[in-house]
Order: sequence, then C-alpha cells, then structure tokens
Amino acid sequence: MTDWLKYEWEWNGKEAVFQVDLQYWELLPALAYSQLVFVSIAPYEPDSPAFSRAEERRATLLQHILAEQLEDVAIFVGGIGMSDLIQFYFYTSDEALIHRVSSICRAENKLRVSCGHVPEPDYATYYCLLFPDDAKLQSVENAAYIKSVQHRDGDLSLVRRVRLTMAFDTEEACDDFMGEIPRLGFTAGRRESVGNNTHPYRIELNGFSTLILSDLNRFTARAINGALPYGGVLDHITADFINRH
Repeated sequence: MTDWLKYEWEWNGKEAVFQVDLQYWELLPALAYSQLVFVSIAPYEPDSPAFSRAEERRATLLQHILAEQLEDVAIFVGGIGMSDLIQFYFYTSDEALIHRVSSICRAENKLRVSCGHVPEPDYATYYCLLFPDDAKLQSVENAAYIKSVQHRDGDLSLVRRVRLTMAFDTEEACDDFMGEIPRLGFTAGRRESVGNNTHPYRIELNGFSTLILSDLNRFTARAINGALPYGGVLDHITADFINRH
C-alpha cells in the first residue's frame, strides 16, 4: 500500500516538484534498509535548459523500470523533478545493488543518467529532504487555495493583501509571538480565542504577496517557521480579491 504526496517547493534555488511515499515515515527504521541509492537524470544535450516531452516520458519510464525491477530488494521512497534534472531515491540493505542499478541506467541512451549510493542509517534524505515539514505541507494547501479562487479572481501575479490566522495552544505563547511579528515582515491584526479547540488563541497576520504558488509558499513559510518555536500553527489563509478589468 502506497501513500504518495506531491508538492512544489524550491530546491537548490530552483522550483521543483517533490514526490514522497508517506507510508515509510514509521516503516523505514523497522525495515533497516540503511543504504541510499540515488539516480540522477538530465537531458541528453548538456546545455539543454529543460527536458523535451519525449525525454520526460523516457525519464518516467525509467522510474517505473527501476521501481519494478528493484521491488524485491529495495523501496522507492520519492523523487525530485526540475526542468533540467530529475532524481529518484531508493533504500536497500544490499550494498551490491548499485551494480544492478548501474546496469539499468547504462541501458538508457537517450538521456544522461548517473547513479550512486551512500550509507544513510538515519534516513536523512527521506526525513529531512523529501518528507514535508509544516511549511512544505502548507504548499499543498496553498495550491488548493489558489485553484479555488483563480476562476473568479484577476491576475494572480498582482500583489495583494494576504491574511494568515495563526493559532496557539496558550495565551502566553500567543503573547510571546507578538514580538516576532514585525521581524517576520507582517503586521498584527485582530486577536481572538475560540473554545473547544487544541489551539484556541488566534492572531491574524497581514502582509502582501502574489497568488503565484512559489511566492505564496515563501510567504506562508515565513509565518509558519516564525511561529514554530511558540507552538503556533497556521490555521487558515485568506487573500483580497482583485477583480478583472
């Protein structure tokens, strides 16, 4: 049973699409697959800025071939895709598996493919790179929010006021966070408390952003990471509409 999540985030200064199989959050330590195997794919022409459609299809096919042929000895946990680079990640307990992976990769002659492996007993690639933290997970919510409003809004690239409601489990934590708000580049809005909730103390943050996903991701990440030391979470987001002219 797989549990795949796809989200968009920056990697090495570029926009990227991450995919991760969430089921391994608890399973990885029990499996004791401590060898990380990685496969990197690039366009055939070294100076090409992006994959062609045909190259994208071949890269996807190679992913499926690797996942199927290594199924008995390795687990495919995720990957990262950019316009000119794709990486896939596997864990295994078999150090010699890299020879089998190399053989599969060498058979691909329409792409530039390389592979390697390193010991990774702490599974850092999975837990720290692929698995989403709160800021990365919010990018999925951001994409859904943008999709829900774009049919009735104007140009999403226009800067507009965006409001974030941050929630805290104690009033003291909310008070302490107030001092961080200017440093984070926001202004404080209304405060309220709501009953029967694990995080009943709320503060509204006001700022400005476009509704382009990468911009909105950076905007919400500032608030989420700023509130994290105080136990705060992002409860919801709203943005001003800008009507079409």
